[in-house]
Amino acid sequence: MFVGLQAQDWAEERERRQVEAAYTERLHEEVADLQAVRAPLIELRLRWHQLHQAINPVVFGDVRRPITDEECQALALSYAISNPTDDLASLIELQSSGRLSLLQQDSVSKALRSFLLTRARARDSGFGIAMSVKQLPSEYPRLVQVKSPSQVNERVPASFFCDGEGMKTTLAFRNDFEINQANFAFHVRDNASVSESLAELHRVLDEVLGLTHPEPAP
Repeated sequence: MFVGLQAQDWAEERERRQVEAAYTERLHEEVADLQAVRAPLIELRLRWHQLHQAINPVVFGDVRRPITDEECQALALSYAISNPTDDLASLIELQSSGRLSLLQQDSVSKALRSFLLTRARARDSGFGIAMSVKQLPSEYPRLVQVKSPSQVNERVPASFFCDGEGMKTTLAFRNDFEINQANFAFHVRDNASVSESLAELHRVLDEVLGLTHPEPAP
């Protein structure tokens, strides 16, 4: 009887390890895919954040020059703070079925907990940010105007005209742009935190699976 129970325990543990290995491999693939999907939007938002900084001397300082089309687009869309996707199908499956404890590798479990906590904080922050930002083209149509609408099918974004001189003398606009900038900076920071957490999870999964990646070309 004892031998039979022990054999059953071994069989169940072997099956659990097989399922854990399968989920670990799936998670690795999905994390890599998620990083690739997130990267273009992360880079674009970071670029907009940098452009906001470049505009500041024109709007708040003594610099007098035209605001470039790229800068104007970044200013006009400074309310666009929707977070890039951060879901993993395997993780959703494990959580919904109550089987997250299947992943018993300490390093994987720790990295997953860190990712989930970081993601939750970013999502909470995103809700708060969304309540504070202003749609500047709608609030100040004389200062921020659409030059050409977006062409979704051809992936051509909208372009805008910005009246830099008018912005200098419109206190309400200056206040709202500063609020948008601050919130956008928080948004970029939150995205970076999630990306760093994903990168660490990817590194841990590589280590557990014994995988290596070629160094990027210089």
